[in-house]
Amino acid sequence: MRILQLFIFSAFVFFALFAVAAEERALPSILSDIDVGQNSVSAVDRETLTAMMEYADKQKKTIFELLNESALFLKEQGIRVRIEGTDLRHLKRRFVLGGDRVNTLLPVEKIGYIEIGAVLEAEQAEMDVFLFEKHSDFLELGDFFLAEHFGFESLEDAWYRGGFGVRVKYLFMSFRLVELNLYDERKIAIWVEGVPKPKRWRIDPIKKRAKNSL
Repeated sequence: MRILQLFIFSAFVFFALFAVAAEERALPSILSDIDVGQNSVSAVDRETLTAMMEYADKQKKTIFELLNESALFLKEQGIRVRIEGTDLRHLKRRFVLGGDRVNTLLPVEKIGYIEIGAVLEAEQAEMDVFLFEKHSDFLELGDFFLAEHFGFESLEDAWYRGGFGVRVKYLFMSFRLVELNLYDERKIAIWVEGVPKPKRWRIDPIKKRAKNSL
């Protein structure tokens, strides 16, 4: 009887751990589901993007942390992917992607698509964002003006470098956003040209909406 009880308990623990492992997949495992084309930009389908959001929700990561971590893995694999704005907007019904600070820097409602990962052609950057139209919004640093095409030439661990297409205007001065640093969990530092110190902000993480708010 004692042996049978131990067997049942062990089986229960095994299947419980298996279920947790299946639910909490690591990001590389999720990204490995992408149907990769040779020397071409691969599409991230809605199912994979949903899994990425669920991963970020469980790990309490911001959208900038999620994109940075994803891009670094994809770059190592020589893969470049496209995330459609329509899918991001669809998933906003299920996930909060961040607050006003996120929307100022990454206006989901105006995104046509985002490309991240390996550079396969000369005109590409490691992160390219294409909007339907130019975007402007005020944040504590000043007025942010985003071109229809903006992004970062290179992504490193916790860094977005070589910014283009984003300018910050304060009074009569205008500065180009050059770098974004994820210097701590859910915190970013924004560097603009000509200013020796960055502006630091806390960024809200991706969070699954409560069912009664859907």
